[in-house]
Amino acid sequence: MRKNIALGIFGLLVAFGLVLGAGANFRDYNADRSVHWDIVSDDNELIDLTPIQPYAYINDGGVLVVDISPDNPNYPGYGQGLSPNSEYNFDEVFEVSNDLWEDNMTIVVRITNANTAIQFYGADHDVHDANTSAIVYASDMAKNDVCFTLGPGEAVKVGMDFTVGNSLPGDSESSTIHIQAWRLGTEPADLVGKCGQ
Repeated sequence: MRKNIALGIFGLLVAFGLVLGAGANFRDYNADRSVHWDIVSDDNELIDLTPIQPYAYINDGGVLVVDISPDNPNYPGYGQGLSPNSEYNFDEVFEVSNDLWEDNMTIVVRITNANTAIQFYGADHDVHDANTSAIVYASDMAKNDVCFTLGPGEAVKVGMDFTVGNSLPGDSESSTIHIQAWRLGTEPADLVGKCGQ
């Protein structure tokens, strides 16, 4: 079972005051100037994605969007941007839940992303590095390939680490994130025993 999330990263404008004012679980901040990011996902009905923070929402097309910019309908006109040579960490961006599978079915979920500027972790100590099985619970441990198991009705809150390099204001990046889920026992061999199962 597979869930693909197409990420078009074009505009995550964040102001330090906006994030704190929004009550987001903001972990740390190192910064200079501004760059723009936006994260979107396709929603199929094998796993359930739920935005947690006000900067994440489901748009009219059923797409999960993470947008910390003046364009975010929850914060119109606020925020001036991510800074070049900066790193932003949010402990709880979205939640993945096992509410749509058959009763009593445990699943293994994998989240991958080729863009090293966007990585994942789980502040609740329930997300694992898919290569080493180590728990990635802090932003400085964030990885591009993570996994976890979900029993029936369980959910995992996924944190995200955004690293901006020597970008100029207005620069954009793009990436594709894949979220895949398998019934426990049918996951790929490279995940067996590495995702908390």
